[in-house]
Amino acid sequence: MIRNSLISSLLIFSFSTAGCSSLNTESRPGYKALSGPTITKNETHHADSLACVAELLELNKETFSRKLKMAVGEFPDRTGKVNAVEGAKISQGVEYMAITAMSNFSRSIQLVERLNLQTYQFESDLTKKKLIGDNRQYELSNGKSLNYRPMLSGSVSGADFFITGAITEVNYNIFSGGGLFGVSGISLGKRTVAMNVALDMRIVNMRNLEIVDSISLEKQFIGERTKNGIYRFLGDELLMFDGGDSRDEPIQRGVRALVERGVSTLVGEVMRVNTDLCFQDDVAI
Repeated sequence: MIRNSLISSLLIFSFSTAGCSSLNTESRPGYKALSGPTITKNETHHADSLACVAELLELNKETFSRKLKMAVGEFPDRTGKVNAVEGAKISQGVEYMAITAMSNFSRSIQLVERLNLQTYQFESDLTKKKLIGDNRQYELSNGKSLNYRPMLSGSVSGADFFITGAITEVNYNIFSGGGLFGVSGISLGKRTVAMNVALDMRIVNMRNLEIVDSISLEKQFIGERTKNGIYRFLGDELLMFDGGDSRDEPIQRGVRALVERGVSTLVGEVMRVNTDLCFQDDVAI
């Protein structure tokens, strides 16, 4: 009787779990609806801190006669940590994270493009060949009229400063601990592991290539594993149940948080604002 009750409970649990994992699809043939969580803004826990930095920069921008123009350089992965199956362990798009982070300060600084110039160069080449037209006439100062877009000298904004850097450290298993307890076919356990990633950044004066400031930041990542199980013989039959879960802090999200903190500090240094005031509650950086 007890054995039948246990088996029935396991079957009910199995079917209920399978039902939860099924995907919702439209009944229309050939069409499958998206399911799962909705699309949201990709924000870290720094969202409020970035808004705070933007306000501080806005208050202090009157110190300068105009908006400072800033560019982002490359942020290569210098750790050399590559998995043969998955490839690079760290995001190869850190510079794009930096651009997104700095766009939060658009009321106080002007971002200029320096990373992807292929499209601009192609467009410029066509303009030089007088092949770009806008269905309009361009009136020149000498009275002449052109039906193609002219190439104007000085039309590209120069940068005052640029931010660059690199991912410099990935250290695995800087801490691990836990234990497993078992008695009479029942086992319980938990294990915790930690790793860290470091980022070095600097902001450079574009006019003389002097390094204005540099910063090194690191973020630790915690992973947890829990395990529980029951192994019992009921007569001639083996009753077995394995359970547990695994939870890891997302590494790439943490790298984005590092970049956000770094660009805030460097832009604040140039704009003469102490942005650390906005990160006082940032105990997890």
